[in-house]
Amino acid sequence: MPLATRAGARVALLATVVVLLAAVHVRRPATFCLLRATTGVPCPFCGGTTAAVDLGNGRLGAAAAASPLALLLLAAWPVASAIRAPSWWWRHRARWLAGVLLVLTAAEIWQLHRLGLIGH
Repeated sequence: MPLATRAGARVALLATVVVLLAAVHVRRPATFCLLRATTGVPCPFCGGTTAAVDLGNGRLGAAAAASPLALLLLAAWPVASAIRAPSWWWRHRARWLAGVLLVLTAAEIWQLHRLGLIGH
């Protein structure tokens, strides 16, 4: 399947899922996050469901406020198979790990701030 067709199918699937998630008014628990449920501390991925629902309702700003990381991952997924890191990137695992840790740390700081645990 050509890349454009694959990406288009992923965009259509993603749009369908977020719109359906936003349309279904299922009462969900306060959190799906085991870390937050047991400790009260959010993980870097907290707010992902809220971001998807907000996106499905067309509230891009609210989705970004709930979880910038989830919004970034949702936006990147349709074209993820087309994005390839240069071969030198993979030879430097420390660089790759540092990038992942930086993104997760930034997401965690955002969640702690968003939920009023720091910076308020």
